[in-house]
Amino acid sequence: MIEELRISNLGVIESAHLNLTTGMTAITGETGAGKTMALTSLSLLMGAKADAHRVRQGADKATVEATFVVRADSPVVEIVENAGGRVDIDGGHAAVIVARHVPAQGRSRAFAGGQSVPMALLEEIAAHLVTVHGQSDQLKLRSETQQRRALDSFGGAQLAKVRTEYDAAWAALGQAEETLAQFRADMRRAATEILALETLVKRVDAVEPRLGEEEELKARALVLENIEDLRSAMSGAALALSGGDDDGALGAIDTAADLLDQVADADGELGVLSEQLRDVALLASDVANTLGLKLSQLNADPEELDSIHARRAQLRSLQRDLGMSIADMLTEREAADGKLSRLNAPADHLQQLEEEAERARQRVMEVGNQLSSIRNQMGDKLARQVTEELHDLSMKDATFAVVVNRRDEPARHGLDAVSFHLASHRGAPALPLTSAASGGEISRIMLALETALNANPRPDHTFIFDEVDAGIGGKTALCVGQRLAKVGKKSQVLTVTHLAQVAAYASQHVVVAKKSEGATTSTDVVSVAGEDRIAELARMLSGHAESEAARTHAAELIRAAVVP
Repeated sequence: MIEELRISNLGVIESAHLNLTTGMTAITGETGAGKTMALTSLSLLMGAKADAHRVRQGADKATVEATFVVRADSPVVEIVENAGGRVDIDGGHAAVIVARHVPAQGRSRAFAGGQSVPMALLEEIAAHLVTVHGQSDQLKLRSETQQRRALDSFGGAQLAKVRTEYDAAWAALGQAEETLAQFRADMRRAATEILALETLVKRVDAVEPRLGEEEELKARALVLENIEDLRSAMSGAALALSGGDDDGALGAIDTAADLLDQVADADGELGVLSEQLRDVALLASDVANTLGLKLSQLNADPEELDSIHARRAQLRSLQRDLGMSIADMLTEREAADGKLSRLNAPADHLQQLEEEAERARQRVMEVGNQLSSIRNQMGDKLARQVTEELHDLSMKDATFAVVVNRRDEPARHGLDAVSFHLASHRGAPALPLTSAASGGEISRIMLALETALNANPRPDHTFIFDEVDAGIGGKTALCVGQRLAKVGKKSQVLTVTHLAQVAAYASQHVVVAKKSEGATTSTDVVSVAGEDRIAELARMLSGHAESEAARTHAAELIRAAVVP
């Protein structure tokens, strides 16, 4: 429940601080006083889109902050703590502070437990703590989708379990049908695709390229194309080392080493140098031998060079035709083998997929029938309870019905089309809410549904009813007020109302009043009791808070506001 609400610089509200209680709280005030801003503050805490134009003129930002009191084991506690926020736990209860800052310029910010959080987190928190019913929700209630969701919610854990099984069966059917459809599409494309894949395989296999082959051929061609230059260079180098008519470099090195050996006794360092020259001579001799071997193998081979040029041209042509490198075409060639195996699979694979899809469909129908059965049972039960509630809301002759019709084909939500019907008086046919219920009746049906859907106490939860009394008055308004107060015995209820008959049933009464100081207009949001409350009810009854007749009537309304 909401324990505290603080508002500053939001619309006409300069500053407001409310301590809210359990039970039913009525929010009243003259038209234009700013009741809408009070609800806007709550919607901001629920993650609604922020509007900078809502910031009070002259202020830098608007702020809204609320303290929610929940059970210590509430999912909200874990949500806030996982987001890095702080939660104050005292005994079996926890206090969670949620805030929203809306600057006059720039983006709004959301906070939970003092920690800046994404806006979606406020929506997640609100989903656990707050339910709003307003004029827009009347339109939603006319939607068969919302009606089905309401019935499923009423079905509780029993229906939820089967619905979970149906969701799993529906997902499995979707997967099976998608796989089957893909296989059939593959088969339709198979002739063309198989031809393309086989062509790729044949083209690559005909050439038989090897990874790295192109680089090897390029290197060999470079040798054959420069064979005379290579022979001349290697011959000259070998001659320089071994010598022709003279000793060459090797002979000169040996001579130098011998000369140094002759005087090594006189200078030991010369002996070391002599040994180094002997090592150089060995290395030079190895080089000379290698050059001789390469020269013996270096033969001009025009046919080999032509063959290399032809092979390189063949590889380039293949790469150009296929539009890919040799590495890529070898990868694609391997992948083509696998795909050809699948595309050429025997027909029994298609039969296998068809059988799997049929089994999945049978499972959907099996669980869907279970879901339909429970929906019919719960629909009858919900209809009885809502009808009883409507009788208590001055719709004595009304009959509410939940119609569960079988669809031609299963859908994501089941085999059923769910619709709410209303016979507003005896003898009248039960017609869909879209055509049978007026605005005032829809308001009462919403309240009756909420009462039926929340039969168990939910002390952590807050229900907000915005103008649920639209289109009603007199005794009916008294019935609505009593019913709201009854809901307030199990959960916190905040209701914006224009009717004194409704407000009289509130355990807390909040007045939104406009005041002017010079050229400045602002709004006070205060909790009233005693004579102040009687004055507000008198104003709502007659337009004059000072009217003795109205005040007497107001006091009588309060005395008569007994909740069974």
